[in-house]
Amino acid sequence: MESATGIRGDARAEWLTSNRDAARILTAYIGQAENAFKSKIQAAGLTLTGELLASFRTTAATEGEGYVEVRLQMAGYGRIKDLRRMNYSRTPPLLAMEAFVEKVGVSHFAYVGGYPRGVFPRTESQTVERIAWSLKMSLARRPNVVRGYRGIYSDPLLNDVLPYLFRDLATACNLTASRAFKVAFSD
Repeated sequence: MESATGIRGDARAEWLTSNRDAARILTAYIGQAENAFKSKIQAAGLTLTGELLASFRTTAATEGEGYVEVRLQMAGYGRIKDLRRMNYSRTPPLLAMEAFVEKVGVSHFAYVGGYPRGVFPRTESQTVERIAWSLKMSLARRPNVVRGYRGIYSDPLLNDVLPYLFRDLATACNLTASRAFKVAFSD
């Protein structure tokens, strides 16, 4: 019996209306995508607690009428952790900053915070404390970490997964088309 689309209604042509091949291919590639994301996150140094790596969730391939869907989700805070500029709420201890100022030398700083240019506190220890405090507050007010582009979110998909996925899907479609010709011309 032939339907309006010209596809035979028997069991030999059932594969024409299902998405099993695409679902199988997507299921294989979703694991590769998850591994690619995890390796990029580890390479970028965003594995402070391991929560981000443990937050990946994959759903099984869902076949609908005319589509196949697979999802890979991760916690949204991963993007926040990877901001290009970050302000840290904690700054180095004042004693460490004072040790840095003493090591560099007071003469290498242009001015002492809270004093006009060329005017210094009475003692050198007061000068060191003021400069160290100024450095500490400067780090607290301005972003002190500038991160460059690392491609954590799009590069794993665009470079490592999607080209091969599209190639395998095209191969599966060609196989499906050749099977359709075989069924159509077998009678």
